[in-house]
Amino acid sequence: MLGWRKGLHAVVAGLVLVTAGESIAGGLQGSEWKPLRMGELEVPEDSSAFVRFESKGRLVAYSGCNRMMAEYSAHDGMIFVGPVAATRMMCAETVMQREAALATALEQARSFRRDGTSLVLFDAADQPSLEMRQTDWD
Repeated sequence: MLGWRKGLHAVVAGLVLVTAGESIAGGLQGSEWKPLRMGELEVPEDSSAFVRFESKGRLVAYSGCNRMMAEYSAHDGMIFVGPVAATRMMCAETVMQREAALATALEQARSFRRDGTSLVLFDAADQPSLEMRQTDWD
């Protein structure tokens, strides 16, 4: 009987660790997203922009011109990103505007809501700052 209890405790401890790990990453780790809207600014459908939440709290993004990187933490619907660093190539003015809007939306994000393949980041005033669609489907 004692062996059975040890086994049960090991299983429960393992489940707690897995659940804690998932909540720390907020269910975002390993996912990639296509920005659709940043505040009032829409992203063209043919844009190659993306945001990827990597392991160990690393975020990598591409605006259509420059690569961006930052650290992030997500837990229980709360998210903190930044500061965002980027390469410094010059591109068309509209692309540079979208890039600035993406960096700002990421840095101002304070909460998020994920619904299947839809992710919305909200600012401190609980206003949607970045709407995205998942692109990695796994």
